[in-house]
Amino acid sequence: VAVLRDVTTMRRLERMRQDFVANVSHELRTPISVVSANSETLLDGALSDVEFAPKLIKAVHRNAERLTLIVNDLLDLSRLEAGSYSLLSGRVQVARIAERVVQSLQEKADAKGSKVEIDIDASLAVMTDEAALFQVLVNYLENAIKYTPKGSTITLIASRRKNKIRTEVRDNGPGIPTEYRNRIFERFFRIDPGRSREMGGTGLGLAIVKHLVEAMGGRVGVQEVQPTGCSFWLDLPRA
Repeated sequence: VAVLRDVTTMRRLERMRQDFVANVSHELRTPISVVSANSETLLDGALSDVEFAPKLIKAVHRNAERLTLIVNDLLDLSRLEAGSYSLLSGRVQVARIAERVVQSLQEKADAKGSKVEIDIDASLAVMTDEAALFQVLVNYLENAIKYTPKGSTITLIASRRKNKIRTEVRDNGPGIPTEYRNRIFERFFRIDPGRSREMGGTGLGLAIVKHLVEAMGGRVGVQEVQPTGCSFWLDLPRA
């Protein structure tokens, strides 16, 4: 008797688990090292140094905040994957949410010299969780502001797609290479890890976006915009 078993899926899941543990360890190591080293230096006498001590304390605080962000994102992601993240579906006007999103990030856009425009018909509405849609669009727009050059133009657009509404955040930045587009929504995936960490990202934002939208019965994706730039989009059920 010969028994054959296809273990491809099992091996793939095991590899994903190993990669996840390795990535989490890597992400946590740097802020923990800074907190540990700086607090040790302060205890060894640097606390009395009027000039040097505040710099060490600020670094401890900054990295403690980064640890909090990573842990919160991990908790959100685990709840979404376990199906225990509560979502309340209702009729939501896309234009109204887009305006709130732009208002919440206007200061960051102004600091970067970026122009944010909204091109959404007031009649377009989706069946979704309002807070979740707000979180998704904030993530998209914040990334667009972060990773596009100074003085860029970013546009929020929505259009009908049969029984769906597609909402997009378009920019005229450098875009995303074709080979990375299928991986951009993976946990901890970064095109330029050093630059992303320098800008404060946890590497989990787009993974959370994907799970949130799928939990709302939608899809996410990214595509090229001519002549330069890219569009991060999400499709949700039309109200």
